[in-house]
Amino acid sequence: MCFVGGFRDFLLVKDTALLEGLMAFFVTTWLAVLLLRSTGVLVTQYPALQEAVLSTYGVVSVVGGLLIGFVSTLSGGCPFRHHVLLGQGRLDSGVYFLGFYTGIFIYFQVVVFLLKGLF
Repeated sequence: MCFVGGFRDFLLVKDTALLEGLMAFFVTTWLAVLLLRSTGVLVTQYPALQEAVLSTYGVVSVVGGLLIGFVSTLSGGCPFRHHVLLGQGRLDSGVYFLGFYTGIFIYFQVVVFLLKGLF
């Protein structure tokens, strides 16, 4: 099951196999949160959507999530798949991770620094 692959396959070739797994994940998560809230185990107050998304870290998270999804699609798989491939000895996935972790470091050092002044 792959989140990026589900959207990619559906948009490119109308294959819904991975997309069905993605929908099952969201339905299961929704039901689990509903069950935990109804039993009193999960008692958290979430901020308003506008407050959460428009905060510094909300913008960084949304933009970063979109970028990692786009770059992962271009690289042929999600970061989890590249972890598996690297564990199997694929050196091209090692190159992917050098860029992945370097990009994360640069992104948070530069983008978070720049956005702190805006919000």
